[in-house]
Amino acid sequence: MSNVILLYLIQAAAVFSVLYLLYRLFLDKLTFHSINRLVLLLLLPISVIIPFSDNLFPYVASKIIVVPLFEQVTFETINQQLQGTEIALAANTFNYTAIILTIYWLIFSIYFIRILLNAIQLLALRHKSVIIQKNGYQIVAANVPQIFSYFKWIFIPKYKLDDYDSNILEHEKIHIQLKHSWDVMLSEIYIAFFWFNPLIYFYRKSLKSVHEFQADKGVLQNGVKTSQYMQLLMQSLEIQKPNNLYNYFNQPILKKRIIMMTKTKSNHFSKLSYLLLLPVCVLLISAFSKPIPQVNTFINTLEVSEFIINPPSLFPVQYATKENITAYFGEEGKHPKANKGIIHTGIDIRANKGTPVLATADGLISKAAMKGEWGNLIVITHTDGYETWYAHLSGFKAIEKQEVKKGDVIGYVGNTGRSTGPHLHYEVKHNGVHVNPLDYLE
Repeated sequence: MSNVILLYLIQAAAVFSVLYLLYRLFLDKLTFHSINRLVLLLLLPISVIIPFSDNLFPYVASKIIVVPLFEQVTFETINQQLQGTEIALAANTFNYTAIILTIYWLIFSIYFIRILLNAIQLLALRHKSVIIQKNGYQIVAANVPQIFSYFKWIFIPKYKLDDYDSNILEHEKIHIQLKHSWDVMLSEIYIAFFWFNPLIYFYRKSLKSVHEFQADKGVLQNGVKTSQYMQLLMQSLEIQKPNNLYNYFNQPILKKRIIMMTKTKSNHFSKLSYLLLLPVCVLLISAFSKPIPQVNTFINTLEVSEFIINPPSLFPVQYATKENITAYFGEEGKHPKANKGIIHTGIDIRANKGTPVLATADGLISKAAMKGEWGNLIVITHTDGYETWYAHLSGFKAIEKQEVKKGDVIGYVGNTGRSTGPHLHYEVKHNGVHVNPLDYLE
C-alpha cells in the first residue's frame, strides 16, 4: 500500500509538471486572464485524476484458460509461491518506502497546520476589530500593516481607515467579487499534498499573477489612468512583504503587472493555443493506461460503464455463509480420492445439490465446460487481473463469452468430477497467482 501511495504521488506530480510547463511556454503571456485562471485551476484536478486512467477506463479481456489436472497444484507448487513472497519480504525488511512516506506526511502536516493557523489568526483578528458593513463585503479596521482581502473581508490598517486610496480599495473589491480567495485556498491545500514538487511554488506565483492582472484590469476599466495607477503600484514597494496565503496587493510580481497593463491585447486567434492542452492530456491518459492484450482474446474491451472495478467479494453460494466452509485455502492433506498429499488452493463450501452459484464480481465467462476431475467448471475473468473458478457444478446457467454482473446466477452446486459430496470448490487468482478467497469475501 505504501508503494502504491508513493507511486501515485510521483505520477500526479509528473502530470502536473508537464501541464504547467506547457502553460508557461505557450499560455502564460496571453492576455486572456479569465481563461488562464480557469486553465490553472483545472491543472489541479486533472493532475490528480489522470494517474487513475487505468481505473477510469477499465477493460475485461477474456483469454484462453489452461485448466490443470485437479491434483496438479501440489504443496510444492504453492510453497514456491509462498517462498518467493517471503524472500521478497526479507529483502525489504528495511522499508525505505515507509520512511519516505513518514517524512512526507510529517511535512504535509506542517503545511496543512500552517493553513489552518493562518485562517484561525485572521478570524481572531476580525473578531477583535471594527467591522464596517458594505454592499457585498465588509471592511475590517484592524491592526495590520497593509490592506488585503480575504474572502468577503477587506482588512485595512485602522490608522489609515479614512485616507486609504480608493483605487487600492477597488482592487481588493474585485478580488472579492471574483472569489480569488477560494483559488488561493485550493492551491495551498494542493501544495500541502505536493510540497515536494518545486514547480508547484512557481504555479502559486502564476495563479496570483493572474489574480492581480484581473484586478488591475478591473480598476483600469473604471476610468483610472494607467500612469496614475502605475504610480500607486510603485508606492507599494515600501510595503512590508505579505503573507502568501491571503494577500494579493504584493510586490514580487509588480514588474509583470506593469508589463501586462501596458501590453497589447492578444489576438483572438491566439485562443487556439489552448487546444494544445487536449492532445497532451490524451497522451498522458494513454501513458497511465494498461495495454489491452491482443493475443488469444475473444473480445478486447467491454463497455466501461458495465463493470465496477472491485475484487471478487460476494459469497459464491446463495444463502450460504462462512460457517458452511468445509475446507480452507492453504490446508495440506491427502485427497480422499487422489490418495496423495495436496495443498488446497481454494475453499470448499457445503450446500445442497442445485443451490445457485453466484458470480462474485462483474466479469466475462472465459470457461464453462466439463473439465475432467474439476467436473463442470466455470472460470470468470474480472478487471484488474482477477479470475474466479467454480468447480464440481451440477449444471450451468451461463455460457462462454457471456458478460455477467456481480450476483448473477452462473450455475448450481453439484458433485461432478473428483468430489465426495455436493459442494462448490471456489478459487480466486490475482495475476495468475492463487490468493485466499477469504481475504476478499464480504
